[in-house]
Amino acid sequence: MQPTTDTAVRIKALLRRELRLGDDADVRDDTPLLGGDFDLDSLDVLLLVTSVEKEFGIKIPNEAVGPEAFATVTTLVRFVDDHVG
Repeated sequence: MQPTTDTAVRIKALLRRELRLGDDADVRDDTPLLGGDFDLDSLDVLLLVTSVEKEFGIKIPNEAVGPEAFATVTTLVRFVDDHVG
């Protein structure tokens, strides 16, 4: 398991808030975002994309919205870290 980074902490908090999971929800680094426990539909994904863009001041292109960036919490953290700054 990878060490918890500031980006990971912020994304997990964002997921808990935007998906209304509650503050105590167990969101692990390997938690699948697409086709997993959260079973995000297209509206959830759109909400998540806009929330991540706003939180981190980045733009997520449409072609990045898929398994490469949104497979797990870890892949989303990596994507954000690669595009911030």
